[in-house]
Amino acid sequence: MPRYEFSCTTCRQTFEKDLLYNGSRAEVRCPSGHRSVHRVYQAPSVVFKGSGWYRTDHRSVGSFLSESSQS
Repeated sequence: MPRYEFSCTTCRQTFEKDLLYNGSRAEVRCPSGHRSVHRVYQAPSVVFKGSGWYRTDHRSVGSFLSESSQS
């Protein structure tokens, strides 16, 4: 179940709430009971592991040309 961060527009309190993927966000209330809340969007945390993610990790053009000329 994903956890989302919300902010109340009335009391400016931020809080987290666990919701189902198909759960209704209209039911979300702040801990003080206010209904005027909006979701706070954040950048996802992504970790790239392994080789091939950087331009310097690719094969050189010379090795590619020598393999294609052999076939």
